[in-house]
Amino acid sequence: MTSKPTSNTSVQRKQGVGLFKPVSWNRGRRVTSPLLGVAERSVSGGQILNCEGPLLQLQIEAFLDDHPDFTDSYVLRKVKKSTIDKWLIQNTHKDEEDHLPIRLAVNTVEQNNSEDTFQTNEGSQRKPYCSKSAECTPVVKRSTSLTPHRKISSATFEGGRHSPLLTTAEDGSMSFLTVPPNVRKRSKNLQPEFLNDDSNNSKSLSNIPDIHENLTSDLNHPSLCFKIAKNICLFSKSLSTSILEVKQNEGKIFLVGSAVNVSLTSTDDESFENNLTLDIEFNTYLAQLIHEGKSKLFTRKEVQANLRGISFLTDEYEEVAILLLQDVDGVVQGLAVLSLGSDSVKHVLENKLISNISKLSGICMKNASDFQTLSLEVTRSQVFLDLARVMFENQTSIELTVLKILANLLVLIECERAQILLLSKDSSSIFRKVYDLDENDMLKEEFNTLMRPFEDRFPNNSSITGLVAAIGKTVNIKDILIDPRFDINDDDDFEHRSLLCMPIRDSGNQIIGVVSLVNKKKGYFTSNDESFVEAFGIFCGISLANVSNYEQAKAAEARSQVALDIMTYHASSNTADANSLASKVVPSSLSLHLQSFSFTDCELEDMDTLMGSLRMFYDLDLVKKFNLNHKTMCQWILTVKKNYRPEVVYHNWRHAFNVAQVMFSSLINSGWWEGLGPITCLGLLVACLCHDLDHRGTNNSYQMATNSPLAKLYSTSTLERHHLNQALIILNLDGNRILDSLSPAEYTAVLSVIEEAILATDLSLHFAHLGRLKNLSKDGPAGLDWENQEKVSITMAALMTASDLGASTKPFQVQRKIAGMVAEEFWYQGDLEKAQLNTPPVPMMDRELRHELPKLQVGFCEGVCLPVYRALACLSPALQPMEEAVIFNRDRWAELAENNQEEEEEKENKVTRNL
Repeated sequence: MTSKPTSNTSVQRKQGVGLFKPVSWNRGRRVTSPLLGVAERSVSGGQILNCEGPLLQLQIEAFLDDHPDFTDSYVLRKVKKSTIDKWLIQNTHKDEEDHLPIRLAVNTVEQNNSEDTFQTNEGSQRKPYCSKSAECTPVVKRSTSLTPHRKISSATFEGGRHSPLLTTAEDGSMSFLTVPPNVRKRSKNLQPEFLNDDSNNSKSLSNIPDIHENLTSDLNHPSLCFKIAKNICLFSKSLSTSILEVKQNEGKIFLVGSAVNVSLTSTDDESFENNLTLDIEFNTYLAQLIHEGKSKLFTRKEVQANLRGISFLTDEYEEVAILLLQDVDGVVQGLAVLSLGSDSVKHVLENKLISNISKLSGICMKNASDFQTLSLEVTRSQVFLDLARVMFENQTSIELTVLKILANLLVLIECERAQILLLSKDSSSIFRKVYDLDENDMLKEEFNTLMRPFEDRFPNNSSITGLVAAIGKTVNIKDILIDPRFDINDDDDFEHRSLLCMPIRDSGNQIIGVVSLVNKKKGYFTSNDESFVEAFGIFCGISLANVSNYEQAKAAEARSQVALDIMTYHASSNTADANSLASKVVPSSLSLHLQSFSFTDCELEDMDTLMGSLRMFYDLDLVKKFNLNHKTMCQWILTVKKNYRPEVVYHNWRHAFNVAQVMFSSLINSGWWEGLGPITCLGLLVACLCHDLDHRGTNNSYQMATNSPLAKLYSTSTLERHHLNQALIILNLDGNRILDSLSPAEYTAVLSVIEEAILATDLSLHFAHLGRLKNLSKDGPAGLDWENQEKVSITMAALMTASDLGASTKPFQVQRKIAGMVAEEFWYQGDLEKAQLNTPPVPMMDRELRHELPKLQVGFCEGVCLPVYRALACLSPALQPMEEAVIFNRDRWAELAENNQEEEEEKENKVTRNL
C-alpha cells in the first residue's frame, strides 16, 4: 500500500521556514521539519489550527527580525493591497496600544501536578500591559524600554529543560556554561533490523516507505502524535487510538493526552485534549506498565472490572490494547491505547507490523522531544541575552537599574509585587534601601517617565528577608496563610498568597541585597521560578555593582572638579597684578640684553623677567601677527610664574625665563624665526615658559620608583606630560586665554607645537633622536629645509634641548653657581631615595660624593651638551658661540676636577704619613 508523495503546501512551507533543520538520524541525512506533515491539515480563515505554539511564533518572529530583506521581499510579493491599506489606516490613527513599551503577552506550557495530571495550554493569552511608551529622551524620560521587546515568562520553560541554568565550578563560583544534555545517544544502531524484516508478516515498514517519511519528518509533538494514532488505527483497524505522551521529572511520571480518540475519519483539530484527567488508579496502573516495559491487552470485562478510569474509549469496543512506544534505548516515550472492535486485527500485540510502527513511533517521539528541549534551550539563551542587553544599557543610576530589575521580574516570573532590598555596605543585617514595584504601577500613564522605583510602600517582611540576607538561602512559601514567619497585619488591604525570597550576589559571590516576589499569578512559585530568579540575579548583581562603581566614579569626578576649581582659583594670577603689569612700559630687548648668548638674570628683579618675557613676543612680531591681547598676555605670564614652585631650588620660574631667553636669542641670531614661521615661534616661546610647570624637584625615575600619582597618570615622559597638561589648563583659564584670537587651524597648529616642544625636553627622548640630528647637521646650513616637516621637528627638538641646557653656555661663574643649584636638587632627591626607597642613589645624586661635582660636570658637558650645540653650530654658524662657551666651561670644570684630585691625593698622603 503506497501513496504518491505530496509536496509541501504554502502553509507547510511557512511552518517549516527552515528556521530549524534537524538531522534525521535514522537516514543520516538532513531534512527540514515542517510542523505540518504529509497528512491533510485543516485550514480555516487563514488560521492554522492547533499549530501556532509559543516556540513556533518566537522562531518565526526571530527569523523575520534577523532577515529584514526577506521580510520586505515577502511583503512586496505576497501581501495583498487591502492588508497594506489596513496597516496604513491603523498607523495613521494610532491608539495608545501602538506605543506600549512593555507587552506581557506570553505563550506558556504549564504543568498541573495535582492528581498526576499534566495540563497543556497552547493558545496565547494577552496579559495587561503599560499604557504609555518608554522610548523617550534621557533628560526626563528613559531612552530604552525597561524589558526586552520579546516577552517570555519562566513558565514557558517549566519542565522542558534538561540542562540547569547555573552550574557551580570547582572554586564555588556560579557559571552559565553548562554541558549540553546528552539527548541524542548513538550507542545503538539507529536503523535497526526490524525496519526491514518481512518475516512472520506479509507487510513491513520497508514496503510502506511513506509511513517512515511521514513520521520522521515531523518534530511537532501534537502533529506527530496525531499521525502515530492515525497510522496505528489504520493498520490495526481499531475503532479509535489515543496517544498519551510520557513525561518524567524528578522520578515522577506524568501523562499528556496528545491525541485522543483518533479514528480514520478524524481531523487533527478534533483530536487534541487540552485537559485530560485520568483516574488515579488507572494512572498508577499505566505507570506500573511503563516500569515493567510490557504492552497489555484487556477484554471488555477486564476493563469494566479493573480499569474504570478510561473515559475516552468508544462504546463499541471489545478489547483494549495498551502499546508501549519505546525509543532505541528502550525508554518509553508514549502509550498507544487502542479500542479494538470485531473487525480489528487479531492478536494485535503479536502483530509484527504494529510492533514495528510502535518502535518507530517511540523513536520519532524521542526525536521530537529532544528537538523541543533544544529549542527551549535556544529560546532560553535568547531570553537571557535580551535581558542582559536591557540590564546593561543606560546604566546611569542605581535607581534606574533597580527599576529595570523589578519590571523584568514582574514580567519574567509573572507575579504581582516585586521588592529589591539593598544591604548596607557597613552591615550585612541592615537594608539601606528598599525599592518596590507593583504590576498596577506599570499600567499607569506616568510609568513611561518613571526613572526610579517606589520606596518603602510595602512591608519588607524583615523576619524572612533578614534570614535570606544572613544565610544566603532561598525561601519559597507556597501558602503564606499557614506560614508563621510571615506577618500580614501591616498590609491588610492586599491579599498575600505566596512568596519567593532570594539573595542577590555580586561577581565576588557576596550578598549585596535580597529580592522578594509576592503572589505568583497562577499557583505558586516553582523550582523553575527559583532557577530563573537565581540566573537573572547574576545579571542583577553585576549590573548593580557596575552602576555602583559608575556612581563612585562620578562622585570622584565631581570631587576632582571641585578640587580643580579651587586650584584654578588659587593658581590664577591676581587681576590687579595683571593690570599693574599691563600699565608698565615694556623695555627693549637691547636694554635687557635678551639677544645675547651670555645673558644672565642675576641682576634682574622678578618684574624685569616678566617684562622681558613680554618683550620676546613683541620682538618676534607675534603680538601683532596674531592680535594677542596685551592685558591677557600679562595675566597669563603672571599665572605661569605663579605655578612654578618657589621652594624648588633650580626648576622654578627663573629657569623657565632663562630657557625662553636662550630660545629667543637662538631664533634671532640664526634667523630661523623666519623659516620656522610665526606659528612655530609662538608655540616654542609658550613651551619654553611652561616646560617645567609645577616641577617637584625630582625626576622621572623617582616618580616611577615611588609609584607617585603622576606615574599612575603618565607611564612615559611622566613629568613632561604633567608640565604639558598644566600648560594647557592655564591656557584655558578665564583671563589667560592668549590664543583666543587665533583661527581654529592656527590654534590647533600652535597646540601641536607646544606638545611636541615640551615633550622634547625629556632627555631620554633626546638621546634616542640624537642620531637624526647628527645626520641632519652633516650637510651644514644647506641641510635645512623648512618645507620638510621631519627636518623641522628635528630642529625644534634640538632648539628645545639647547635652550633647556642653556645654563652650560653662560659665563663660567654663573654656570658654576647654577650647577650648584642643580646639584642641590639632585642631592635632595638622593636623600629621599635613601630614606624612602632604601636604595643607594646614582653618584651624581649622592650627597656624600659632592666633591666629585667638577668631574661629573665634565662628563655632562662632554656627553650631553656638546653634541647638541656642535650640531646646531653646523646648521647655523651664528649659533657657534654657544658651542664655544660649553667647551670653555668644560675645560674650567676639568681644571677643577684635576685640582680636586690633587687635593684628595694630598689628603690621603697626610693620612698615610700620620699612620
